[in-house]
Amino acid sequence: MRTLSCSGPDLAGRIARRHFVGQDRVAVAADADELIRLLAASRRDDPRPAVINAQTRRGHADSLRAAGTPFVELPLRDHRICAEELCARMARGAGLVVVAHPHDPTGGVLDAESVRSLCAAARRYGTLVVFDESSAEFALGPGFTSARWNARYGSDVCVLRTYGSPGFAYLIGAPTVVGRLPAPRPPAAPPSHDLVVLERLRTANRAARESLCRGLAELGVEFLPSAADFVLVRLPGTASRVAGELRAAGHTWAADLAPIGLRDHLRVPVGQEDDVTALLGRLRTILAARTNP
Repeated sequence: MRTLSCSGPDLAGRIARRHFVGQDRVAVAADADELIRLLAASRRDDPRPAVINAQTRRGHADSLRAAGTPFVELPLRDHRICAEELCARMARGAGLVVVAHPHDPTGGVLDAESVRSLCAAARRYGTLVVFDESSAEFALGPGFTSARWNARYGSDVCVLRTYGSPGFAYLIGAPTVVGRLPAPRPPAAPPSHDLVVLERLRTANRAARESLCRGLAELGVEFLPSAADFVLVRLPGTASRVAGELRAAGHTWAADLAPIGLRDHLRVPVGQEDDVTALLGRLRTILAARTNP
């Protein structure tokens, strides 16, 4: 079986072989946010600010803040990352850019041309661009363009992955970038499933995501198409209350996104088919009660 069940240098070596890179291009840590913090900390001698997207999970901002790195947050445009604006910020002197791809919490992905333009701008302006592909294992397919080939050969692009496992993340980047990282916390839970099992999980996630989106459409609930293992749901005027009722019913991962600037929106994890059925049933009850008090 092709598996990544190991630890320390052996784990980094297996990741390197999986992605056809030298082990000096791989760093392993407890999570993606830890790697972003370490990257920022390793670049304290670069006075240029970092750029991230607003309306994105707080881990990016929290990691840069913990490293003492000044940063600017760019708003999404129609719930999407604007690659043109990120490139413009590089031209104006950004030293570090962090891009969620797929985006969390919208589940949207950059198209191939946007990925190419960001990587080209990184080379042109000497900016380090970090593609946080934490949910990429669920997005792989013809509609998803990873930046890992640029990370494999270039010096200005890094890719972060989690391999679909909590407590574990890795980075692919240039040896000069990896070699400067402070010692990371070791993974809390190195992945034990092999690549065949991962493909089964990916297939199950796609099926459950389709069921969730189909059920939301039947309920008349707005949502965005997602390439990840979560879906962005819009409930005007009721999102916060619905999130509380879902959590009270045991759906603890349904998150109200008002704190990150997405009022009236929920981030709903896909889970398994049984989870989807239970969540849709509960949501149907909640919405019916609000329609017919």
